[in-house]
Amino acid sequence: MTGGPNRPQGRICVSFTGSLTWLDRIGSRCVERTRVNAAGATVAHVPSVAATTSIAKTAARDDARVAALDAGRALAIVGVILVHLALFMPALPPWLQAVSDMGQYGVQLFFVISAVTIMLTLEEETKRFGDDRSLIARRFYVKRFFRIAPLYYVAIAVYSLGNQLAAHFGTQVTAPHGVADVIANLLFIHAWLPSAVNTVVPGGWSIGVEMCFYLFAPLIFVATRTRRGLWRASLVLLVFSALMLMAGACSDAVCTVENNSFLYYWPPTQLPCFVVGLVLARYGKRLLLRDGIRLTMFGVVCALAACALLVALLYATGSGLGFAHWLAPTIAACAAAVLLLVLAQLPRRYPGARLVAAFGQNSYGLYVWSFIAILTVRFALKTPLDALDHRMPVAGFIAAAVFACCTSYVAARISATRIERPCAQWARQMLLPRVAREKRIEGVGGETSE
Repeated sequence: MTGGPNRPQGRICVSFTGSLTWLDRIGSRCVERTRVNAAGATVAHVPSVAATTSIAKTAARDDARVAALDAGRALAIVGVILVHLALFMPALPPWLQAVSDMGQYGVQLFFVISAVTIMLTLEEETKRFGDDRSLIARRFYVKRFFRIAPLYYVAIAVYSLGNQLAAHFGTQVTAPHGVADVIANLLFIHAWLPSAVNTVVPGGWSIGVEMCFYLFAPLIFVATRTRRGLWRASLVLLVFSALMLMAGACSDAVCTVENNSFLYYWPPTQLPCFVVGLVLARYGKRLLLRDGIRLTMFGVVCALAACALLVALLYATGSGLGFAHWLAPTIAACAAAVLLLVLAQLPRRYPGARLVAAFGQNSYGLYVWSFIAILTVRFALKTPLDALDHRMPVAGFIAAAVFACCTSYVAARISATRIERPCAQWARQMLLPRVAREKRIEGVGGETSE
């Protein structure tokens, strides 16, 4: 970041190359330094190193406190619920069908947010434990596993039991699968297997992709510590994604990736979403954390224009016109990154902020249990309610969406209290202290030997 003596006070210039002055001028118009004084007024300032470290530390310890990421998670889960709900409501008008179909890209928004929060977490762990990469990796894997696995394992059991009950009525809850597919989901390798990728737990493919990224996240973090390392690692990951996607899509005579197919779900197709998140974590962290800078009005307008352009391109390549489903996740991730920067400009308190934060902080449970709520709507539409839905499709869709969101949220809060938090707390108390004790013992042994 550079600034000149003739620049407006409180403005800073964001330069990506260090040489293009026209880009510097645009950057100086898009971003400004700010702080909020005791009276709540915004004034220009240069943030101290201590303030920057404190904000980053708070966000890394509890990423749910980052308001922009909470808002992004809330939008993502609502979009996912809408797209799955619309599958069972065929009478929707075309405009509402198109809007709900775009909700499928809430998953890519989740991926971008995941990459950002993981990089923030690993950055804070590095500040606490230095360059002890082994200790940092072990702590990371323990916390991530016990954040994701307990609820997912319960979901496997619940949906399997649902299939057993549904079989008595000649139907099924999930797609057909075998014992090997269940084992693949238990091991979180199902994103690589066509028969297991999305058949055991509805929407479980995204959990498999997330866990695949978690496996390599500590290594990726080390490789992206410097600016050059970030771009080098990003290029390697994008090339790997392109080669793998080409090999998979072109295995037949025609190179193609269908929407919601195995090749769409598998990790190489979704990998660029995490790359976008890595770049956002590096260059947009201070904006997301409200760390002394914000977008100017010009910057907000530019971000909104870029987001609108990307959404239009996403509609053309993805769920709307379907020109290039293999490219749609990457475009969705870029739109998600810009959207998060815009959400970071929201005031800390706005109408519905607490509801948005609640949805964002419970988005994982909402995602897992939303399919049961949607199945309930599906069964309800097999009653005389179906005729009412055809007469009033928009009102019916809104009512069904509110029902699905509310019931999923209640289930998510229950599972957070009974499953997620107790398991995470147990891991922190029983496993993470043990890792720390091992570190201290190794340190004492090393000093003695010397």
